Amino acid sequence: MASSDALEKLKDAMKDDNKSVEDLFKEIDTDKDGTINGPELYKGIKSIAGEALTPDQISNIIKSLDTDGDNRIDVMELRNALG
Repeated sequence: MASSDALEKLKDAMKDDNKSVEDLFKEIDTDKDGTINGPELYKGIKSIAGEALTPDQISNIIKSLDTDGDNRIDVMELRNALG
């Protein structure tokens, strides 16, 4: 599965469950530090979209969404990706 497919599945799940980007972010940010790291993204995509991605795929998603270079996804970056 391509990382773009995983993002599409997250978008679809968000719409199907009538969730906002913020709701989705809170669900994935399990340590509640205000950012999503690699392990959180892996678990979030697996539980929400039903897809298990490789570490490389997770890394590629983070790199493509991470605009401030901290190697994490914040709520604005997720909103830009899913909006």
